[in-house]
Amino acid sequence: MKYIDMHTHTTASDGVYTPRQLIKYGISKGLQGIAITDHDTVDGIDEGLNAVISKKDFIVIPGIELSTEYMGKEVHILGYSINYKCENLLSTLSFLQKKRENRVIEVIAKLQKLQINITYDELIKRFGSSSVGRPHVAELLITKGYVDTIEEAFNKYLKKGCVAYVDRYKITPFEGINLIKQAGGVAVIAHPKLIKNDKIVTDIIKKGIDGIEVYHPEHNTNDQKKFLQIAKDYNLIITAGSDFHRPPTSKDSHGDLGDKKIPIKNIQDIITTIK
Repeated sequence: MKYIDMHTHTTASDGVYTPRQLIKYGISKGLQGIAITDHDTVDGIDEGLNAVISKKDFIVIPGIELSTEYMGKEVHILGYSINYKCENLLSTLSFLQKKRENRVIEVIAKLQKLQINITYDELIKRFGSSSVGRPHVAELLITKGYVDTIEEAFNKYLKKGCVAYVDRYKITPFEGINLIKQAGGVAVIAHPKLIKNDKIVTDIIKKGIDGIEVYHPEHNTNDQKKFLQIAKDYNLIITAGSDFHRPPTSKDSHGDLGDKKIPIKNIQDIITTIK
């Protein structure tokens, strides 16, 4: 059986591996494919696709994870087999990127008022200018000795209600779904348990979502049964992903690559839509 992990992140957003390194790691884990689904960016896809040109037994699905908001809740929408060069997609991502940069600048300004000595220039020098966000600020806080873990950084400074939190501009899930479909892709609700609101999940399904991420590190056996039934009731594509960011060396990790995976044969409809 050939397996694919459909939820992974690279250095193009907040992962620690470049796309090429991620693919190498995936092969070492016995996978035959990954979907590159960085947060609000497609910058890692070209490198990923180029890295598997000579690898007949490994596939890369070009994807994205869009951060959206609905009814006061953060909702992530995964897009698969997108035309990642679609002009409308790229212009929207560019707009969101500018909003993201402005947010990080405001976060850093709040931290500086707390006598925390970090700058935006430091952040860009360390991580590059693509999709810097709160996880990168957290990493910088660790490097400079202000906190020990990403979790501590968020709990002390960066999450909602904390001293350095700044609201983020977000599109709605429905705008996200439309954006993915305009780019020829397949739209899937990411880790629905984390939404913590069944009405939101139902509303999104009724607005034309294609699939649901049933298998995720945050989903226990009962969650999986629940979302499998929802997938059956609404005839949705079932996906699985580790939400991989880094190897599991600390409690800051999501899942290790391949911890959640699905047979490639189960997602042939997604693969065949690749442009």
